[in-house]
Amino acid sequence: MRYMLSAALAVGLVAMPVAASAEDKVYEPAPGNAVVVYTHHFKAADFDEGVKIVTRGFTEAQSAFGQTRKNYFLVNPETHDMIVVSFFDADESVDAWHGSSDRHDVLKKLEAVRRAPLEIERFTVEAITTTE
Repeated sequence: MRYMLSAALAVGLVAMPVAASAEDKVYEPAPGNAVVVYTHHFKAADFDEGVKIVTRGFTEAQSAFGQTRKNYFLVNPETHDMIVVSFFDADESVDAWHGSSDRHDVLKKLEAVRRAPLEIERFTVEAITTTE
């Protein structure tokens, strides 16, 4: 069982630029929000392609599905693994997302680049802290 992200996995963070104006409200997770941790295990030769499919594909699929989400994409090129930490807004359903055809279309694209099944763990935000 994995209760925290391993230090080895924190090797890289993939960032997707998001265009937002000062008037746009940006979703920030809050206590009580659902969080899902998805762990992808890619074949070594297909790691870069897998990262691209996950990062772009799921971001676009979530948008097409109409869900408000914050995602953190973490990669470990040494182990060819990727973790996605996905925070769901209070009004969003994890089960609805997991059953969506938008999500399943991306999962189909990933079948050829995986070396092991997708791992999914569900959590709830307990607290959010920041230090300086």
